[in-house]
Amino acid sequence: MKIFVLKNLWWIAFGLAFILLVDHSFKIVKFTVDTTSILLLVVMLLSPFVAAVKKIKFGDFEAEIDIDEIRKIKSETEKTLNETQEDREERAEIYATSDAIKALAESDPVIALAKIRIELEKILVQLAHFNSIKISGFALGALVTKLTNQEIVSHDVGKALREVIALCNRAIHGEAVSEEGARTIVDVGIDLLEELYWIARSQASEGTIIKEEIITPQESEEYYHKKRYRLTSITPYVENPKKVVRELTQEQLDEVLENYSDYAEFIVKLVEVKNG
Repeated sequence: MKIFVLKNLWWIAFGLAFILLVDHSFKIVKFTVDTTSILLLVVMLLSPFVAAVKKIKFGDFEAEIDIDEIRKIKSETEKTLNETQEDREERAEIYATSDAIKALAESDPVIALAKIRIELEKILVQLAHFNSIKISGFALGALVTKLTNQEIVSHDVGKALREVIALCNRAIHGEAVSEEGARTIVDVGIDLLEELYWIARSQASEGTIIKEEIITPQESEEYYHKKRYRLTSITPYVENPKKVVRELTQEQLDEVLENYSDYAEFIVKLVEVKNG
């Protein structure tokens, strides 16, 4: 019944106002206030805007977060992530967090939304630290904007993050949300959480690009083929530990690094050999 009332508020308000206006105009009931018709006309004019009301509370009656709004965010986010995510077969630790949140959503969806927001905040702060972004005094939405402006996360992902965080905040602060709506927000939040996890993991393992520039073929030749490196390694876990110093070309160094995990020796120093 509540959903029916919410979806038809426009017609209910307009219909009641029109009936009262006709009643007053034909003097079916005597009104003592001369401005009644004017007031009813105002109600009729304003009734189209009633449908835009997102939260109404009268006694125990309270409007919910619009499920259509939630479904739209879910659809847009899934499209964005499907276009950007690579196949990730590895079972990373983030999935244990995702499973725990999904289980929590079955018993208490609102608490699950609070957990989603907490986890999103943690990983967004981590990304900010990786990229030397100051977060003192920032609201979470402002932090997302910072990360988006620096292209650490895409604009589409940033938009989805702001929308999900806003919905979580509304639910946490008491706005009613259906079980379907809460679980849908949880699903979208988990997708975003996992996306941010892989961005953070990539930055942690590869570092952050500080500078990128186009170089000439001559510079490429100079950097790659003509440079030589002195590599120092040790073999510690043997009866007679030893230290080895090698001088390598770039190709030889690439080969050593590619097969590094197969060796029993450990690199302790790598320096460029300067000409002359």
